[in-house]
Amino acid sequence: MKLTPLVDVVLRDGRTISQSGLPWLRIEAPARLWAGRWVRLVFEASLLDPLTRPILRIVRPGGEEDVMLPAPSFGRGSWIGFLPSDATELHLSPVDWAGPFAFRLVSLGRVGPFQRLARGARRHPKAVMSALWAGMRGNRQVEQTRLRRALGATPLTMYDAWRLERSRAIEWTGLDMPAPAALGIGFHLVIIGDPSKHAAAWHDFLASQPLRGIALSWASPQTSLAPLLNGIAEDDLVIGLRADDRLTAFALAAVAQRAVEDPAALYYGDEECDGTPRFKPDWSPVLARHAALLGRAWFARANWLRQAMPSGATVEDLLFRPPVDALVRAVHIRRILLATSHASPAVPLPPLSPAVMLAGGQSPMSTIIIPTRDRADLLSACIGSLLDRTPQDRFEVVIIDNGSRDPDTLAYLENVTKDPRFSILRSPGSFNFAAICNEAAGRARGDTLVFLNNDTEILSDDWLSRLTGWARQPDIGAVGAKLLYKDDTLQHGGVVLGMGGRAAHFERRLPRTDTGFFGRLSLPHELSAVTAACLAVSREKFRDIGGFDQHNLPIDLNDIDLCLRLNERGWRTLLDPCVVLHHHESASRSNKMPSEVLYRKEIGYFRSKWLHLLRNDPYFHPALSLEWYRAALG
Repeated sequence: MKLTPLVDVVLRDGRTISQSGLPWLRIEAPARLWAGRWVRLVFEASLLDPLTRPILRIVRPGGEEDVMLPAPSFGRGSWIGFLPSDATELHLSPVDWAGPFAFRLVSLGRVGPFQRLARGARRHPKAVMSALWAGMRGNRQVEQTRLRRALGATPLTMYDAWRLERSRAIEWTGLDMPAPAALGIGFHLVIIGDPSKHAAAWHDFLASQPLRGIALSWASPQTSLAPLLNGIAEDDLVIGLRADDRLTAFALAAVAQRAVEDPAALYYGDEECDGTPRFKPDWSPVLARHAALLGRAWFARANWLRQAMPSGATVEDLLFRPPVDALVRAVHIRRILLATSHASPAVPLPPLSPAVMLAGGQSPMSTIIIPTRDRADLLSACIGSLLDRTPQDRFEVVIIDNGSRDPDTLAYLENVTKDPRFSILRSPGSFNFAAICNEAAGRARGDTLVFLNNDTEILSDDWLSRLTGWARQPDIGAVGAKLLYKDDTLQHGGVVLGMGGRAAHFERRLPRTDTGFFGRLSLPHELSAVTAACLAVSREKFRDIGGFDQHNLPIDLNDIDLCLRLNERGWRTLLDPCVVLHHHESASRSNKMPSEVLYRKEIGYFRSKWLHLLRNDPYFHPALSLEWYRAALG
């Protein structure tokens, strides 16, 4: 099928060039052929290009609808979905960068009811049954949504079949042709093991590569690393391997291509360990200090390794003890580069939360901001837990009263201000969460602002010191906490962009003790956004970006937008799961109207502003599904 340039795409010297981070191509086929039907779209992309989710734009008389497609993780992508009956055109945004790319559309065809039901039932039978029940009741929209989710999320246990469906033969002289500059990148593979058993396999691998600057050394685990590195060209990329490890056929070319486009000292990719995929987030320095983020699939410049590896390091250290503490920046290649049967290295845990003290040993003061309206029962429980769990910390509390009328609430507010640390900010009128929080932040005296919902209860004794300790770090912006429902299942362990078409809480309803995907529910880690139900941020940084967007996002999504604007300034968002609270979500402001209807204008603004991140959350691998709230394959 033919694709023609539409926006920010040019053809030059036989190559397709994107001129922005959001280029568009038109599918040159009448949309009416598939309108009102379920279809399957199959597409292919270069294995050497950065991995991202394409966007399908469905043009309709009343506007446009954008759909995030699965990423072509092994060169091929496939999407099954429903096209509205009034679709007039179909557009594709294949990549999210400016520069050359290779992409083609393989097919677009109808998918019959038996085929889609059978496929969905193999993945999520309960979701398919729920979809059928909705259809029997005449609710076609719910039926389509539930069936789309079942079709768009493959369980991790089906990884082998999922990978096979998304794999294609490498085309070194076609779609996967390396850039000329990439052919000059040097590699040195340091292999531990018996060459008599594995040399033939490695020889065959090297012979299949388009790169010619590849050297290989065999060594024992205790071989001294320094002399070996001294014999390697300083710009060569070095990797340590076991003899029975296997690099994927495109691994070295993908690294070489990225090394040309984004020069760095260190690159790391995803890997399979005993057949199980480890899809990693982009570079996360805090997570790397607490987990085996680099794993086994990492390549480093020889000159950097000479400085970063400790004195007396051996070849075995090259495999299992990467110099995490010495890292400044690492570039993530979002591809499976290595298959191994050996576990990733264990990383010693440093102190989890940095402490910040003023001269004389006194901690800085924080301002805790709590919006409320009526519901004295919720507010009193929140403040009671605050006082119980924060006995030694210096803080003030600003309670924003958004027009309470309940006598019990008014009496409670009067009583609580007998404590000089508490003050009331009267802000009656229509509820604008962003505006009233900005107003409270404007009168704050604390160095750190902590926004706290009135329907939360704090469960961690060191909650405030941990949140503020992180927030005061020069490279950290917003800091969030693990929030639980009353039944101790997970309500918030971080936000993933793109889920639900905008952003959603990942891994909701997991048990409290579950460590989550990649162990992130038990480790401090970077992510794109956290909820303002409990959010700490430096007062100075908050003011530098203008606070919450009270004009465009008065109620919904303003906390996500705040985090993303902080991220844009280089201040990373962090979740500390050692800080735990109960959250009676939206208990003080119940509304049965769906958020898609209630906040339609805000959602539209948010999607338009952050579309480039909704397709490619840097902390949520593009191989994972945006259709399921647990880890699944896209």
